[in-house]
Amino acid sequence: MRYFMSIIPPADLKPEDVSQGLMDAMGPWMDKGLKEGTLISTGGLKPAEEGRRLKGATGAIAVTDGPFAEAKEVVGGYAVFEAPDIDAATRLAGEFMQMHIDHGLKDLVLELREIAGGANY
Repeated sequence: MRYFMSIIPPADLKPEDVSQGLMDAMGPWMDKGLKEGTLISTGGLKPAEEGRRLKGATGAIAVTDGPFAEAKEVVGGYAVFEAPDIDAATRLAGEFMQMHIDHGLKDLVLELREIAGGANY
């Protein structure tokens, strides 16, 4: 089964706040996951200020440039895991979070959800 993990950093986190130690640790962790087939895809996202939001509530598409004033939490990155169940996916997400905690980034929030359907395989 595939699982999608949203990575929600602290609102005030700046790229320069991410330690080189964390960046150095992430490379081998990602390489291992890709080799084992447990990590399918991962990436950081550009700031919300550079994004757009599309809404269709009126029946017409309305496009709004970021930042989005009503957003309290902004996704900063993602990962897609392959795991036999939610517990195994949680262990992978926990390894990812622990790596961040070990390198000084303690206020990270991760949301993990199984991908239901779609073109995942």
